[in-house]
Amino acid sequence: MKLPNPRRMYEKARWLRSDGKPSFKTAIRGREPEIRSLLVTEIPVVSPQTPLIKCAEEMHKARFRAAVVVKAGELSGIITFHDIADYLGGGGRHKIVVERYGSNIYKALSVPVQELMSKNVVYASISDTLSKVLEQMVTYGYGLIPVLDSSKQLVGAVTEGSIVKLYSGRISMKPAGNYMTKNVITADEKSPLVDVLKLMVSTGVRRIPLTSSGRVRGVVTWRSIVDFIGSHKIFEASKSGSISEALDVEAVSLADRDVIVVEPTTPLESLVREMLEKNLDYGLVAEGGILQGIITERDIMYAVLGS
Repeated sequence: MKLPNPRRMYEKARWLRSDGKPSFKTAIRGREPEIRSLLVTEIPVVSPQTPLIKCAEEMHKARFRAAVVVKAGELSGIITFHDIADYLGGGGRHKIVVERYGSNIYKALSVPVQELMSKNVVYASISDTLSKVLEQMVTYGYGLIPVLDSSKQLVGAVTEGSIVKLYSGRISMKPAGNYMTKNVITADEKSPLVDVLKLMVSTGVRRIPLTSSGRVRGVVTWRSIVDFIGSHKIFEASKSGSISEALDVEAVSLADRDVIVVEPTTPLESLVREMLEKNLDYGLVAEGGILQGIITERDIMYAVLGS
């Protein structure tokens, strides 16, 4: 089982009560919604033997940051964007690419997902309460939780995004600046992709704004990486077949350019509405053109249910 990433460690401490439990339940007024109403059902499902490139293709098509691994109808594991980033060049598992595959991009992407997936998956039952799912998210630092029915069959997943959508009518009119994550982890706009991957893996974040003199030039997200691999653009970036060449491209070439940027005084409700309209899972907060913070689905979830 994975430990919470560094950024999530702060969030965990922030939202735990004195008894060690997350402080969400008292914020969920009235009857808790059924987990079924929060389910995302169109999620990528692969087998343990599925090659990584095929898995990335499925994640790209579904616009999903993870794939659930199922064997003989039972939950076997989960592979996330961070697992892939770690393997391709962002972390310790990259040595597999170098030592076993000689940094050959085609061979490296043929690895079966069972070698990279997380086992002993934290999951929820369809009969669980929202409070329990939120507790799992905070305790383990996960942004999505697979959900099984009474027969232990996968029926979908609960995500930060599905929770935000359900509670979008309760978004605060208070300034977005009150809820943003400050001290945003950024990279220089000329950074190679491999440096951004390393930042993502070491910090646990899924979005890295690329800046120049404090001004945002684009944002590399988990979706940027999944699309780069799943659409096979990664092969086009490497004429020699070397993974190093593919990851030496400027990260800005993959970055989102049409990003949402609001002032700190903008009502959070307005930002969330625009995020839902554009199908984005984050927004940036800037003042005078200078980046001040970032608001993600998790920040919004806390704003709605942690108040």
